[in-house]
Amino acid sequence: MREMELDRSELLREEVARTRLNCGLEVAALHKRGYAKKYAVLATRYGSADTRFRIRGTADPVSTPEGIAHFLEHKLFEEENGSIDDIFADLGAYSNAFTNHTMTGYLFSCVDNFWPAFDTLLDFVMRPHFSDENVEKEKGIIEQEIRMNEDSPDWQAVNGFLKALYQRHPVREEIAGTIDSVRSITKETLYECYRTFYHPSNMTLFVVGDVSPAQVGDRASACLDGREFGTAPNLERLRPEEPREIGAHRAEKGMAVSEPIVCFGYKDNRVGYDGPPLMRKMIGMEILMHMLAGRSSALYNALYADGLIDSSFDWDCDYERDYGFAMFEGRSENPDRLVERVAEGISAFVAGGIDPDQFERTRRRVIGSMLRSFDSLEFIAYNFLTYHFRDMRLIECVEVAKSITAEETAGMAGELFDPELLAVSVVLPGSGLEQGE
Repeated sequence: MREMELDRSELLREEVARTRLNCGLEVAALHKRGYAKKYAVLATRYGSADTRFRIRGTADPVSTPEGIAHFLEHKLFEEENGSIDDIFADLGAYSNAFTNHTMTGYLFSCVDNFWPAFDTLLDFVMRPHFSDENVEKEKGIIEQEIRMNEDSPDWQAVNGFLKALYQRHPVREEIAGTIDSVRSITKETLYECYRTFYHPSNMTLFVVGDVSPAQVGDRASACLDGREFGTAPNLERLRPEEPREIGAHRAEKGMAVSEPIVCFGYKDNRVGYDGPPLMRKMIGMEILMHMLAGRSSALYNALYADGLIDSSFDWDCDYERDYGFAMFEGRSENPDRLVERVAEGISAFVAGGIDPDQFERTRRRVIGSMLRSFDSLEFIAYNFLTYHFRDMRLIECVEVAKSITAEETAGMAGELFDPELLAVSVVLPGSGLEQGE
């Protein structure tokens, strides 16, 4: 039986067992007794933002086409004789994969046949098969996906916002790339990126369900430790220096919509760290945004009563080590007035300070939501590695939320909501119109 280290949360009464295999792969498992369904996720620290890198000890950096991490995710699912999805389906398992700006993940869920599906997951991700023919075939499939995104008004509103907010950081680029960038991808470039980012030392396997963590470690070791993966690359990820200023205050695009769609928000320049400090910021911002614009907030209800928003209005925060922002989005007949009213509401909120009773009610509501989330294996499966790759522990979220103070949250509000760092993206009824300022 493989020895594993334990991370415990007394509040959640949960523990995560961790070990590292000889090949370098980190393995983690959360044992949820009595659950029928099981999830396994194998992920790599490689996302759409990793288009420029250098192997330390070499002279020149490597630049790769936009969208290649997403392309690589697609290609790994294809075998010489068919699709990996068919193998999982034959086992009664659901399979999926995703690419975001910083990671790529492959997962399956099932009730029965967990171990055969587990072996399949480790095997296909660690055994790439690219050919000139199947790479060219995939280009057409991804081009269709890109065109679907181009035809999605909601997608274009968010995309316009990110391009306005950031001048150089690759978070402003489409995860799937562009048609031109996808057409430039070759089999050789795919193998180069695979060898660089898919070494086991850059990856983590996570399992949640009624499965013994020791068995997970032993089975993963049996599957992989006999394989030759070579020396782990000494990888340096290269990012352009992002200016403090936003790229544009406003972007517009005309599309076939019945009413305008607006996405707007603030660039956070307090970056350069991860781990517990980043986790405190993420949870503090969640509490803050619920207080400011959640559905029980005074601002939300005033906007709704005045007809400036409908049920589509929402907010989100996205934080990584080297970028961060808070945004609002939804449909509105008067997007300019909506942006103005939200900005006024934020100014009044910051100037008036945080009401201690409202803060405590909101924090308790957020903690309650966190506690309920740990009854969902799907939530745990999709979020564990997102936290893990930021050097944070998902099972510590409740403890952190309980320790956040009103003063801390007020400080976040005072620092973030700078009018000079506000970008607005609007999709308007029409066609072909696109501009920024």
